[in-house]
Amino acid sequence: MKNTIKYITITLFAAALSSCEKAIDLKLKDTTPQYVVEGVLTDAAGGCKVLLSQTKNFTDNNDFNGISGATVTMADDNNNVYPLTATSTGVYQNSTLTGIPGHTYQLNVNIDGKTFTSSCLMLPAVPLDSIYLVKDELVNNKDGTTRKYVTVKYNDPAAVKNYYRFVQYVNGRKEETIMLEDDEFTNGQVVNNNLRFSNDNDNPARDIRPGNEVTIEMMSIDQAVYKYFYSLSNSANGDGNNAAPANPLTNIKGGALGYFSVHTVVKKTLIAP
Repeated sequence: MKNTIKYITITLFAAALSSCEKAIDLKLKDTTPQYVVEGVLTDAAGGCKVLLSQTKNFTDNNDFNGISGATVTMADDNNNVYPLTATSTGVYQNSTLTGIPGHTYQLNVNIDGKTFTSSCLMLPAVPLDSIYLVKDELVNNKDGTTRKYVTVKYNDPAAVKNYYRFVQYVNGRKEETIMLEDDEFTNGQVVNNNLRFSNDNDNPARDIRPGNEVTIEMMSIDQAVYKYFYSLSNSANGDGNNAAPANPLTNIKGGALGYFSVHTVVKKTLIAP
């Protein structure tokens, strides 16, 4: 009888809790928009581009909020200045400027009386020896087919500290996962790095399937850029320690968010068997 009474009490208590459910309307405060600078210069033709935008409130859409009317320049360490012109709203480019490894480049952005600057060294390219596919022995794609990942093989130089970013394209579609590596445990070694990604939304276009064209871009980046993308990845996915995400660590001075990356690019492509 006592057990019966206890069970009835717990059931009534649970029912009372469930009856108290209430929709909560989060009152999120609007914040002052901040400028966002995303600058890139590579050693490839046409690899000079700066995107200027502003942050939005949480409830706004995710459309690119491009900023026009800015004065944008890049300069090399010989004091040669290269202007970037607007090719569309918020997009500034210079089609003739190509970065040279070993040189440092300065970014200068002036918009509405505010000036944002950054500096970045282009490190030597690290050759990408080969790319190949490996099968996941534990996880399949949503339709039951075998999940595959690209492995990149390269020889890490022992003389310097190296940081890498990898970007994957499947049939021209850019993989959204941020893929980074450093040589803390692989300095001077032959590296076989598996570029794993989590297809949480089960988008078939992200899976690597037979006949797909897969391209990998390997970028040799500096430490500040590595820290930006590393913190960006933790902000997006959560690192298990913070209750709320924080802004990624920027190398832009003057109060803007974003980054300025000057890097080499090495590409390889395969057709998935």
